[in-house]
Amino acid sequence: MKTILIPVDFSTLSYNTTHFGLELAHRMNARLLLLHIVQPAPPVPTFNVPVVELSAWSDTLQAQLEEALRGFHEQTAVYQRENGFSSVPVSTRLVVGQPADCILDIADTERASFIIMGAVGAASAWDRLLGSVTTAVAQRASQPVWILPAAVSLSSLRRFVYFADMEGREISCINQVMNLGERLRARVEVVHVSALADEEFTVAETLIESFENAYAPERIIFRHLTFDSVPEGIESYVRSHRPDAIVLAHRDRGFVEKIFHKSLIRQLALTTKHPMLIIPKPN
Repeated sequence: MKTILIPVDFSTLSYNTTHFGLELAHRMNARLLLLHIVQPAPPVPTFNVPVVELSAWSDTLQAQLEEALRGFHEQTAVYQRENGFSSVPVSTRLVVGQPADCILDIADTERASFIIMGAVGAASAWDRLLGSVTTAVAQRASQPVWILPAAVSLSSLRRFVYFADMEGREISCINQVMNLGERLRARVEVVHVSALADEEFTVAETLIESFENAYAPERIIFRHLTFDSVPEGIESYVRSHRPDAIVLAHRDRGFVEKIFHKSLIRQLALTTKHPMLIIPKPN
């Protein structure tokens, strides 16, 4: 059975990601693994729990956190019964370690099909610290990563826009997005943004034309746009077209690594009202 990994911190956002995960698991015949991580001696509290030194880890503290995780699990079970998701198996795990590393290690060990995380915003240093975990996981994960800014129903995602960089194994990514779109009965658009001074503009146009010829137009729409810069072009397109979900691809030193730390796109990833899906691009 497929596994969907969801890091939780007992916040409202965690309930949102878990509810989304239940709907996705129900569609995929998958199970949920709810993961709570205690970071040892961080500079500030992490995931809404006190700072914990490894040397101070005790049976009492572990019991308290396990009780909190059980409570979260029980609330999840109530939601399952009320929304017809009771058939989805849900398990929990409590670990101590660095959040991003733990999430990635467990996702690989469990061979997770998806990781689902929340975006907390970047209005303060505290928000940026938590946000760095989400972006670190998204850039390094071997699995697709959903980033959710708020409560959202999977069934409400009717239009996906994949921003393609036209590098590497792009067809593999397009097929991933198309398969997901077909599973969710959603329309898919592939948008490539070229900078005005981009020397590869003509190459990108040729690739877009070849994709248009290769794919049935009723299943997917291709667009090629130019803008002063790629990040600004993406943000402008999202702002004007308001897709239900945004899809980006990452690979070693590839598209997401280049643009995630650009202020506009990083802010979009952390504060956008649009769900985002980050998919790994095969090398």
